[in-house]
Amino acid sequence: MSDVRQVERQIHILSILSESKIGYTIPEIHNNLKKLGIDVSRKTIQRDIDDISRHFFVYEEKNEAGEVCYKADKYNIRNITFTLPELISIYFLKEILKPYAVLDVGKTAREMLDNLLQKVPAVNQNYINFISDLMKVNPSEAVLEKYINEDYIRIIREAIEKNLRLKIEYFSFDSNEMTRRKIDPYYLEIREGCYHLICYCHLRKENRDFRVSRIRKLEILNENFERPENFYEEYNKNRFEKMIGDEHITLKIIFEGQAARYIKEYEVHKADRITDLDDDKILFEKKTTYSPDILQWVLKFGGDAEVLEPDALKFEITWEIERMKQKYGKK
Repeated sequence: MSDVRQVERQIHILSILSESKIGYTIPEIHNNLKKLGIDVSRKTIQRDIDDISRHFFVYEEKNEAGEVCYKADKYNIRNITFTLPELISIYFLKEILKPYAVLDVGKTAREMLDNLLQKVPAVNQNYINFISDLMKVNPSEAVLEKYINEDYIRIIREAIEKNLRLKIEYFSFDSNEMTRRKIDPYYLEIREGCYHLICYCHLRKENRDFRVSRIRKLEILNENFERPENFYEEYNKNRFEKMIGDEHITLKIIFEGQAARYIKEYEVHKADRITDLDDDKILFEKKTTYSPDILQWVLKFGGDAEVLEPDALKFEITWEIERMKQKYGKK
């Protein structure tokens, strides 16, 4: 796998070389990179230019002082036309990105699409406007994040990239309290329109999911960590919906009637196996970890769901039913 810093550095160098008609010397490129916070040797820059030249045409010319200057053709998009399905897909992408406009990547992605559309013929732009009268996109799972600290996102990305620990102050929604923690940041995840930091928490001695907007203070430490191999793939296997628990369970539920039809139509992906039973019933089976969101998911199906396993979930559902009976049974 290519070094992330090298790829990022080469993108900056290519941008620098394509911005000048007379070109830049190696020392000038070095100074430009330092302004961006990238401090590498001039030999490294020379190697980067050699690598870039394998994919882009890089010119070498001598200036009046006899110094070698480098420049590249400005890479841009001109006179592009799209098919109708491609134009519909561009409209789809713009609509999908709307709820993510508060995130740095969402805002940049929308600007990128707008810049792209400025390069296409006016008839293509008019067709995209026309599509909005025919087709609507509803990104229903995306939550509008009220505020996100872009400096925190930048620091988190740097820590993940360099395998450096973070010290944070985090406001917990469940406990309604602020805690100080040392964490190993593994991945940034965009889920339902919000940034989440998947990490190992040294306070709780377990993998945790922190919503970045609830981080109140953030500091990068000079302490290294190692991310487990294939961590994200294994992490997802043990997550039912949003949360992950500690106890591994086999979830077995009988759904009937409308709930059975709903599961087969919309949520079949959640199951490891679905078995058709008699009388419009199905058996839903899933190996996962026990977490609170499983309880909420089962309860929404009411009497059309019957939990067979695990016993802990059956107990929690019974307890919730009793609580509801006490509240709604009052005269």
